[in-house]
Amino acid sequence: MNPLSQWRRRALPLTLFLALSLIATACGDDGEDGTSTADAADVTEADATDATEADGAEATEADATEADATEDEGADATEADSADATEVSCPGTEPMTLRVAAIAGSRAMTTGLWLGVAEQAGILEEEGLTLDIVDFRASADVNNGLLSGELDMAVNGSGGIVATAQGGDVIGVGGGVDVSVWEPLINTERVTGWDDLAGKTVAVSSTSGVVWAVLGDLLAEQGLTHDDIDPVVIGSTFENYAALESGQVDWIPGAAPVNFIGEDSGFERLGYAPPGGEVPLFTSGYVSTTSGFAEENPEAVVRFMRAWIRTGQWAKDPANFERVVEIATEVSEVEESVARRSMELYLLGDVHSPYFLAEDGEINDESLTNLVDSMVRQEILEEAPSLDDLRTHEYARQAVACL
Repeated sequence: MNPLSQWRRRALPLTLFLALSLIATACGDDGEDGTSTADAADVTEADATDATEADGAEATEADATEADATEDEGADATEADSADATEVSCPGTEPMTLRVAAIAGSRAMTTGLWLGVAEQAGILEEEGLTLDIVDFRASADVNNGLLSGELDMAVNGSGGIVATAQGGDVIGVGGGVDVSVWEPLINTERVTGWDDLAGKTVAVSSTSGVVWAVLGDLLAEQGLTHDDIDPVVIGSTFENYAALESGQVDWIPGAAPVNFIGEDSGFERLGYAPPGGEVPLFTSGYVSTTSGFAEENPEAVVRFMRAWIRTGQWAKDPANFERVVEIATEVSEVEESVARRSMELYLLGDVHSPYFLAEDGEINDESLTNLVDSMVRQEILEEAPSLDDLRTHEYARQAVACL
């Protein structure tokens, strides 16, 4: 793969373990300012005492007219101030470098690929952004990088939820994928179908993240639990696929492009839900940072989100589909047919495209709630954090206002 001109890749040690610190933040809403009418009432009463009834009526009409004019002027001024404030709040495009993490780097079609699309579509250049991309194998390492200050932003799986639940400062700021992207990819010599997963070895990235939650719900539709399968924790989807290829495991939860690569190599895809079941609406990938970084660098977060939203809009424009396939082929280092099927799934498919790279850039609250509830049911989390602890729509909405 040709190196991308604006990217500087580097690797962080994967042995970084930090104690997560709980930061309690208190905030209050300002009260609305009102205009008192007591003084005006006193003046009206005094005027009414000194004037005739007719004069009082005329005075009242005149006062009302003047008050209306004042109110109109105030409204105009408020609208003007609001417009000025909106204009001032939009960040510029002066050069800025951000340190951004991506699971499995730029190859991953649910996360890092879209940073490559943003670069090759010219969106990063137009926004004045240079991204220092750091490749990671697991969400836990991304969280450590964010919390240590080594990273500014991340396009991550939903492992940040666990970090937040444990008191970490990780916060979701933008939507990526709000539907499950995993389906069983099986070695047909060892597994015959959905009803034959019990007792078989499966490679997973962890037993505490979104993939584990998805598996739990899909297995439940077959009357199974996690206890009925034999998990082997290996790493990223690509590393898990290598374990399937080598015969180390019997099946894996595959996501694009791995499921299509595996299909071409003779493995079988079982689909994103058992027959008659529904694909789980779970937040499977999102843009995250820390509350500390966002509060200190709000313009940086808005600028990243503005580029992220523009990238999604550009990619989902049918006029750009062939170009997206070209970029996916190059950046993900896959065959053109694999890239095409993957992009058809994510950008054109009825199941995934409505929940992929949302035009408003926001994390889907229904999907996030579904995931958290599943993680509690499956004892990945002891209790459900509030949505406000897990995500904010503030920066995505500011970015949309500034497009």
